[in-house]
Amino acid sequence: MGDMERTIDLTYAKNALFVRQTVAVAFGIPIDQELTWGFLQDRLCTSGGPEIPERILVRGLSLASIQLEEECQMLRNLLRALGTVHGVVVQIALH
Repeated sequence: MGDMERTIDLTYAKNALFVRQTVAVAFGIPIDQELTWGFLQDRLCTSGGPEIPERILVRGLSLASIQLEEECQMLRNLLRALGTVHGVVVQIALH
């Protein structure tokens, strides 16, 4: 595994692209390509992808979920897959 922890900060998320770009940046994936959830999951949940941390801290998810419910559900699915495939521990900040 890579470094110990990464943070995905959705505090200022206003649209779907921001959410996907924030995830990509957190894992060092260039954002100059089409960022779909399928692409992100393929890159992060298969071998040969970027380094995966032991823990992921997610900030701003509860607020972002109000405005971007479907997008945040896709993020939750990705985080669940990272837990299954790589044993990543996900922490959701409640503020």
